[in-house]
Amino acid sequence: MFNRRELLLLRAMYRHDTVTAAAASVNMTQPAASALLRDMETRLGFALFSRENRRLHLTSQGRSLIPEVLNALAGIEAVDRLAVDIRQGALARLDVGAVAIAASSLLPAALAGVRQAHPAVAVTVRAGTALEIIEMAVDHRIDLGIIIGSPPDIERVASLRLAPLGLHAVMRQDHPWATKKALTLEEVAAAGPIVLAPALPAGRATRLALESRGLPYRPIIEAAQSSAACALAGEGLGVAIVESLGAHYAERQGLASRHLLALEDPVLAVVWSRDRAMSAPAQLLQEGLAEQAQTWLFRTPDAAGRKASGKSRRNA
Repeated sequence: MFNRRELLLLRAMYRHDTVTAAAASVNMTQPAASALLRDMETRLGFALFSRENRRLHLTSQGRSLIPEVLNALAGIEAVDRLAVDIRQGALARLDVGAVAIAASSLLPAALAGVRQAHPAVAVTVRAGTALEIIEMAVDHRIDLGIIIGSPPDIERVASLRLAPLGLHAVMRQDHPWATKKALTLEEVAAAGPIVLAPALPAGRATRLALESRGLPYRPIIEAAQSSAACALAGEGLGVAIVESLGAHYAERQGLASRHLLALEDPVLAVVWSRDRAMSAPAQLLQEGLAEQAQTWLFRTPDAAGRKASGKSRRNA
């Protein structure tokens, strides 16, 4: 019922809320876009948008179409990319989904191993939340996804747990606590830490850990991503509490980290479609991620402290 031009316009309207901005984003004139929207509504037999205060808002019927519009365009764009790859001789491709901190920490080294073994593979990395990545795997939009999640999150797809996670304190190398071999959750909580937002699995785990111990939950800053929390700590704005992936990322940025607490939940996992055979590049990536997790996330707190202290001495 919809052609590609109409799908692009609907996606643009969903993102921009005004015909003028949406039309410009898809290289259409405003009158042409308005006429196309009216034509779609006539064919459908219901209104897609209502006008309020000079802005267009999706009706409930229009809103119900958007997830499928986005999926349809994702599929079309995937076909376009595959056609380009075939034309250019890159027959193998690898589509990866990853939560942001995994894409910044474990994924690069694991992907480097894949490219060494498959130099012609075309790689696409998609960012998203754990639930978004699971949906991508179910819909075959990715070959492999990296998530932070608990068991109920990963029942709809095939999955492999790579590592349990822990909570870590992250700080600048010149912070007074950077010279300590160990820190406690009590010490960091009393100072008013930078924490991850409770909407994130590690943020929820942080709050629960504090509350279960009767410790105050009085963060000075809540961050939406581990990398952002580490960057804030790097600017001297405080000590951040992040999960193990964030601590790995922080160490790569020259910051100090100290293990605070082991967690049973959430865990780091990879997911993929149950009804689709895993390609050789995807299998190699999974093995590389497991190796990276073994190297970086199964370290004892003492080993992590020695590594950070060694970096500090080398940087002195």
